[in-house]
Amino acid sequence: MLKPTFDEATPAVITETLLSVIRLMRKQVDAAMSAQGLSLAREKLLTAIAQEGTCRPAELAIVLQQSPRTITDAIDAMDRDGLLVRRRHPTDRRSQLLELTEAGNQALAQVKKPKQEAIGRLFDGLDLAARQQLLISLQSIETLAQRIEEQN
Repeated sequence: MLKPTFDEATPAVITETLLSVIRLMRKQVDAAMSAQGLSLAREKLLTAIAQEGTCRPAELAIVLQQSPRTITDAIDAMDRDGLLVRRRHPTDRRSQLLELTEAGNQALAQVKKPKQEAIGRLFDGLDLAARQQLLISLQSIETLAQRIEEQN
């Protein structure tokens, strides 16, 4: 596939390139983390629980912008693997609370360095000025996207 020229830097070409970059980044970061025993998807879920503290699965689904069913399947698997535990809610018998186990905390700690190293390799070719300009551009697009979403 031919690379577009700067004259062809249309919003569609930029979007397709950005989506390709995101896919490649996710694949490479996930591979580095999975080699240490924890996928990127699992790390995101465990990190959310660590940040939220003890929480309900429904709250986690909202934070991660995932369907409750997707979260339930992931929770089931991580519960079986001993990375988190479910506890009964003290005042709502129908509800469960999620907590990280020591194994969950250790798994998060174990993938931190490989994740950062993989991300670092992805940006090795960009100097500080280029990274700053990229961040500014992405933040501008993010702001516009959030405004559009709020209007819908």
